[in-house]
Amino acid sequence: MNPVNGDRQATESRKAAVGSLARELDLPVEQVERVYAQESARIEADARIKTFVPVVVASRVRAELRRQQQDR
Repeated sequence: MNPVNGDRQATESRKAAVGSLARELDLPVEQVERVYAQESARIEADARIKTFVPVVVASRVRAELRRQQQDR
């Protein structure tokens, strides 16, 4: 795969995931993006197999943002 196309595809996939989570949780995209970036960096740093990283990140972001909503 072409690295440029791979980067673009990853960026589009990330935007789609963030947008979907923002709609699902009724939160601003900026807030979801911030938590998504933190979780993504944390998980990708230790992941040996990258295939399921986006699924795990989305799940953890959803849980964290729901926890934050409950704490308010």
